[in-house]
Amino acid sequence: MNYPVNTNQPLTYNNLPSSAISSIVIDTNTNQVQVVYKSGDKTYTYSTENAADWHQQFLAEFDTEDFSVGQFINSNVNTGALQLLTN
Repeated sequence: MNYPVNTNQPLTYNNLPSSAISSIVIDTNTNQVQVVYKSGDKTYTYSTENAADWHQQFLAEFDTEDFSVGQFINSNVNTGALQLLTN
């Protein structure tokens, strides 16, 4: 997987090793994380206290043997690290 270069632009991860998640967009300027699910192309936008730190945690998870993108997102939602934004 190609990792985006750290810029002021949102960081987009496509082709993730996930059966449920199509892509993740991390915006360090707004501290938001957008998750696009494969089923029905549902998109959810979450806020996080510090998107740059969350991004580093996300990248670190790829080094673990049993990494699951879906479990990582779900765990972050359950702990409050990601909070769903409503329109």
